[in-house]
Amino acid sequence: MNRRRKGDWDTRIVDLVTAYETGESTAFLDVEAYHDLIEYYQNEEQFEKALTVARLACEQYKFSTDFYVQQAQLLIYTNRHTQALEILELALTFAPGDFELNLLLAEAFIRTGKNQAGLARLAPYKLQASAEDLSEILLVESIAYERQGQYEHMFYALKAALEADLTNERALERVSLCTDFCRKHEEACVLYNKIIDEDPYNAFAWYYLGQALVYLRKSEEALEAYEYAFLADPDFEEAYLEFAELSFENHQPDKALETYNEMAERFGTDGDLLLRMGSCYHEMYQHETAIAYLEQAARIEPHNDEVIFKIGECYAAQEKWAVALSFFRKAIRMNGEDENYYQALAEAAFSVSDFDLAEKAYDEALDLAPDNSQLWLDLAWFYLEMLRPQDALKVLEEANETLYEAEIAYSYIACLLASGQRQQALAKLAEVLLDYYSEHAYLFDWQPLLRSDSEVNAVISLYRPEA
Repeated sequence: MNRRRKGDWDTRIVDLVTAYETGESTAFLDVEAYHDLIEYYQNEEQFEKALTVARLACEQYKFSTDFYVQQAQLLIYTNRHTQALEILELALTFAPGDFELNLLLAEAFIRTGKNQAGLARLAPYKLQASAEDLSEILLVESIAYERQGQYEHMFYALKAALEADLTNERALERVSLCTDFCRKHEEACVLYNKIIDEDPYNAFAWYYLGQALVYLRKSEEALEAYEYAFLADPDFEEAYLEFAELSFENHQPDKALETYNEMAERFGTDGDLLLRMGSCYHEMYQHETAIAYLEQAARIEPHNDEVIFKIGECYAAQEKWAVALSFFRKAIRMNGEDENYYQALAEAAFSVSDFDLAEKAYDEALDLAPDNSQLWLDLAWFYLEMLRPQDALKVLEEANETLYEAEIAYSYIACLLASGQRQQALAKLAEVLLDYYSEHAYLFDWQPLLRSDSEVNAVISLYRPEA
């Protein structure tokens, strides 16, 4: 279903809708008026009203296949496939050869699990179809593959649909959805570029190209694609958002902020956008400005724990630990299932010398995310700072049972040395160097004085890989 954007309706359509809804115009509407009403409600996502109008139109114009098509499309779109079948079979009694009715009937069959019946319905049309009709047939075939979980077949059916008709918007949307399932991102990029070569202002092709490039870790090219998407369609809000988020992830908060400001001017602000803008200022070390934006977001969405947490982070960055602590506590009261909140609370508590709270917060964080290696490391570091190397060892032993990683392994060695277990530490160092020689600097991050330890350096030299 093609969507016109809200607010783009001319006065004639608005007057027609008003007259229809107030009962001034409910009988003997002409064909164009019915089409306009259906399109209006459909694009405003008022599908029940659109269906009501389509039914009225079918009653008044009993032999107009267009209205049966629209009614069936709406029923399929709202997952009422059995009702769609009934409407289509009725319409086919007086227009048995109508291609669009048969196409929709095939789709309705497939969506009710009758794949063979649906595909059989398409077969007579396939050999003699025009390029545009073939594209629609292949699109419906892709739905059958999707329902069978055959995503690679789905991808190639949609690719063929687009090669037959590069303007098939529904096929373009669907191919983007199945690309992740079958890992065909490189082929998808070739396809999108082919569409763009034919239509450089196809905003969706640019947008989907950006998504595929993100998966392929080609961030700069993805940013360029997203930018072309919203340049081609200045009202393409999702393209702005993806561009801004990717810029932020790539440590370009200034570029992200510029885009968020443009979004605010074009689409207006809400709590989520203010949160994103505040996060950009936080990353740019403009913490007071960040707090101002985040406080605006909190006024709009007072129960948004992420906003409250981000305010706490701003105060923590300024080393206003007591204030930060209060915001982290509040965020946890609102959402006690985020390990990051407890991790931040632990750091703030440690900074104000509330060591009992810090320890409890680390334990809570690990209960929520036992596979987060940084939490194990943070808790071990905390115990070392508290001169409790045996507790640090216990933590890292437990971590090593499930998370054998370089930093955990080297931190365990550092803790062995800190607890006076030197021979065991050197033996363990020899083992770890075999697996993680290039990462042995982690050992010095934990115990900088070991850089001048002759025995430690001798073991490291012994296991140095040959050039």
